[in-house]
Amino acid sequence: MLNNKRLFLILVGVLFIAYNIPAQNNAQISADELTYNFGNIGEADGLASHVFKIKNTGEGPLVITRITASCGCTQPEWTKEPIAPGKTGDVKVTYNPKGRPGPFYKTISIYSNGKKGSYTLAIKGNVTPKILQPVILYPYNIGELKMQTKKVLFNSIRPEETSGEKISVINEGKTSLTIHLGKAPHYLTANALPTKLEPGETGEITLLMNAKEAKRKGRITTEIPITIEQIGDKNDKTDKIYVAANIIDDFSKLSASDKAKAPVAQLSGTLLEFGKLPTKGNFIPLIGGKVSGTIEVTNSGKSPLLIYSVTCDDERIDISGGKREIKPGTTATFKVSVRPKEIKAKLEALINIVCNDPDGPIRFVKVTAEK
Repeated sequence: MLNNKRLFLILVGVLFIAYNIPAQNNAQISADELTYNFGNIGEADGLASHVFKIKNTGEGPLVITRITASCGCTQPEWTKEPIAPGKTGDVKVTYNPKGRPGPFYKTISIYSNGKKGSYTLAIKGNVTPKILQPVILYPYNIGELKMQTKKVLFNSIRPEETSGEKISVINEGKTSLTIHLGKAPHYLTANALPTKLEPGETGEITLLMNAKEAKRKGRITTEIPITIEQIGDKNDKTDKIYVAANIIDDFSKLSASDKAKAPVAQLSGTLLEFGKLPTKGNFIPLIGGKVSGTIEVTNSGKSPLLIYSVTCDDERIDISGGKREIKPGTTATFKVSVRPKEIKAKLEALINIVCNDPDGPIRFVKVTAEK
């Protein structure tokens, strides 16, 4: 009987303590704001953070046991010590915008002894995407100077225009180097910025073409000598930058009646195939050691067709004949020749025809041959 009485008293005591715990620890959680708006944040700006002020409006200590976020891109940190009645603590929320352009809304669930279940906060905003930087490749080199290209083409420039191009460069050596550019034609300005590059440093070679100073129309080509002086290397490295431009008429002021009376260039074709070239084992008598084909240009317009240039940047191709002025209704024939002994592999090149046809001032003919 005594043992049962003692057991009864112990059970009553435990129930009394359990019943009175909430009354002794009646903490209550609140926040100065439930949602924070970041507004616009840049994807390239990195992490964005905000601190929520958490207040204990109850009568007992407030203890935050854990906080969870709706996305792994949102990381919470919080005050670990109990928050006394009437006092505040911090909940810091950090959002990672990387790879997440556009609007966002994320929730944070706070678990504590101040509320049954969770107390929810939120962040929102809009991530402006970062500007994608082009990937620059440097497939060409002069010594330890790697270059984006060695050839620059100013596609079409009017006689009164000035146009610029640039070549990206990088010093991939272990010592500094200096870029020296040789003399350029009077219509072309070339500069290296900076002229001295430290290891791993990038720079640019800028080219400015003044079509007015060239004082002619058609395709013009030139080469600019370039020398690389590398610290620790007694032998300077030299090469050339190839530059080409097509200077065409300014057709912007032509009226509708002017265009109706304009010349029209019609080509016999845009592909000239020589096929398999003769070899010693497949000998065919050649005139002057050449294989030749033709391109015919007909003027089907109503005024003279002016041929400013018919050229090919590949020195293995010779072009001759034709006319510089083709009257309406007439045809000019241009002879295109290659020397089989100079072709060591498959040949693919473009012939550039620059004329005064407003609907097609630059025409191309592809030339192919197989060894």
